[in-house]
Order: sequence, then C-alpha cells, then structure tokens
Amino acid sequence: MQLQTAHLLLRTVEDSDLTEVMRMWNFGGEPISGEDAQAAIDKMKHRHLQNRPGSIHHLCLAVFERDRDVIIGWCGLDGETMGKLHIFFLIDEAFRNRGYATQCAERLLDYAFTEAMVEGVDGGCEQANQASLKVMQKVGFVITDHEANGDPRLYITAEQYKRMKERKLPL
Repeated sequence: MQLQTAHLLLRTVEDSDLTEVMRMWNFGGEPISGEDAQAAIDKMKHRHLQNRPGSIHHLCLAVFERDRDVIIGWCGLDGETMGKLHIFFLIDEAFRNRGYATQCAERLLDYAFTEAMVEGVDGGCEQANQASLKVMQKVGFVITDHEANGDPRLYITAEQYKRMKERKLPL
C-alpha cells in the first residue's frame, strides 16, 4: 500500500526495507536485529491483509520524504489495540516542524473515509504533547473527553471530515 502527500510517501514496508526497519523500529533507540526487523515486517504484512472496506484491522505505514529512501517516521490506523480505530503518527525529531505529521494525519483520514469507508476515527495523546493535539485538531478531530490523568480523547466522524474537507483545498 502506498499513499502520497505533497512532500511524503507513506507506504507498507517491504523486505528490501529491512535495514531501515532495523534502524527505525525503536525510533531513535538502539537498532533491532535483522531477525526482529523481518518479524516486524512480516507481522505488518499479515495485519494489512486483514483490512477490509469499513473495517481497518491495522495499517502501519513507514513515512519517507518523497525523494529519499530513509524512514523518517511511522503512521497509521490501528483497529486492534484499543477496540476502536485509532490514528497514530510519529515523526523523527530531526524532521519535525515541517508539517509532516499534519500531512500524515490528513492523508490517513482521507484514506479512512474515502477509500476504507470507515465511520469514525479516534485520536489521543498525552496532555503534555501539545504538538500532536494541535495536529489532530487542525485536521478536524474534536476533543470528546479526557482520561483520568487528563490526557485528551478525540474523535472525528466521516461527516465531520467531509464538512471540513469542503472548506479546505484538496490534499
């Protein structure tokens, strides 16, 4: 699977990405072994096969700048961990403040609502993570509640997304 934005390529990792997955799986931590990276790639491929229109089981995409073969982050939609479809995005610190998280979130929502035909997407972050909160609100998520520790819970429906998209320029 491959999704594009103005500056990014979001795609399923392949076996040929093994070295990059080894480097970026722990996101700035110690690289993982080739065996562990291959297991992660195989697990992602298996999970992607379970996705169906109206139901995303799990979609994890590597984030690349369009002109480079270096993973700069991860993003996707997870429908298995929390029992609801949940958006996630994580951009390497060296590539932040370029609008990449917003591009990921916008493109994931576009995929979720126009191609996968889901009804809604959850979001959340630690309350101290104001950058992620701003990204989610910028792309149309609305705070619906807070966890006991104060972390915000957010949600966007297909209808809210459609109304927001009508007010903006295309992706």
